[in-house]
Amino acid sequence: MRKVLSFVVPFLVLSPVMAQEAASTSEAGTEEAQTSPVQQTAPTTLTAPIVSPAPNVPSVSGPAQAPVITPAPVNVSYKVKQIIRSHNVVIVEASQPVPFEAGKIYLVTLKDGTQCSLSLADVENNFLTMESGDCTGLVIGMPVEPALLRTNGKTVENTDELLIPVEKTGPRVSVSLYYSTATKARFEDTYVSSTSGSGYVDTTYTMDSSAGLGVSYSRLNPQSWGFVGSILWEPKRKVKSLEVEGPGGTVSGDLVDSPELTLLIFEGNMAYRWENIYIPFGLNYSAPFLSYNSSSTWWSVSGGLGAYVGLGMIMSPNFTLELFIRSVGLEMTAADSTGTIDFKRGSLAGFGAGWKYTF
Repeated sequence: MRKVLSFVVPFLVLSPVMAQEAASTSEAGTEEAQTSPVQQTAPTTLTAPIVSPAPNVPSVSGPAQAPVITPAPVNVSYKVKQIIRSHNVVIVEASQPVPFEAGKIYLVTLKDGTQCSLSLADVENNFLTMESGDCTGLVIGMPVEPALLRTNGKTVENTDELLIPVEKTGPRVSVSLYYSTATKARFEDTYVSSTSGSGYVDTTYTMDSSAGLGVSYSRLNPQSWGFVGSILWEPKRKVKSLEVEGPGGTVSGDLVDSPELTLLIFEGNMAYRWENIYIPFGLNYSAPFLSYNSSSTWWSVSGGLGAYVGLGMIMSPNFTLELFIRSVGLEMTAADSTGTIDFKRGSLAGFGAGWKYTF
């Protein structure tokens, strides 16, 4: 039995090479043992060498730990919860918690079909804080969706070129080109004093229509009241004829001294804007200039208060079409060698349309 143990124990603890040597030695020992008596020897302590495991042999120290990956939520819906316009911030509520991705772009589709972008700034539970510097048409409850800004699995870094241009907020400057169909300046209760008599008559001057140029400073945000301040210039329009209506009948005739009227108009309007439609209304004050070739008639023209009401249609963030009715106030007197005429206060009123470019 001892011979068996002395053979098995070294075989288990030695390396495969040593085990082979031990096997050959044991064979020789066996043959020797058959011819010689058994000799007892002192027990020997064997130390097995440390053998590295084969490369393809899995470690037995424990199972491999796979990284924990939190799956992105699916079927999440978003809607506008709060709008803080003073800080250009929008609070969006998600149907379930979502991971925070700083700067991730979300889109809101406005009522006119255009989209504006929101940039994710913070997440707390189901509430997402987003920057909204370019979203002016938001209302509570609008749906929000993540932007599709991935191409071939790579995130687009520069999103400014992909986002649809949207309207800026705050005061803006505009230039406009318009056309006014106003051709009749009416003066009621005109007092005529001459060598042949005096009395009150109604007078109407007929002149050409005119184009005009304007510069405006405005603040028109959706779903709110705003203002529009303008300076308008209408170049010379020829005054062609005069009609006088009095107790004795109506007299009319052409003017031979070819007067021309130029208008500078200062206008201030309140306005209420919905989405792409707004209605401005307010007052104006005119600064008229009259030129004429007569050496026998003296004219004096001054400005007066007028009124304005319009309809604005925003075609894009930069282009607006305006339709309007404008009344311009005038005060005028005239004199010649035969008498004087005090026209008192009159107005030049008519329809108009304009095209405005907003910076």
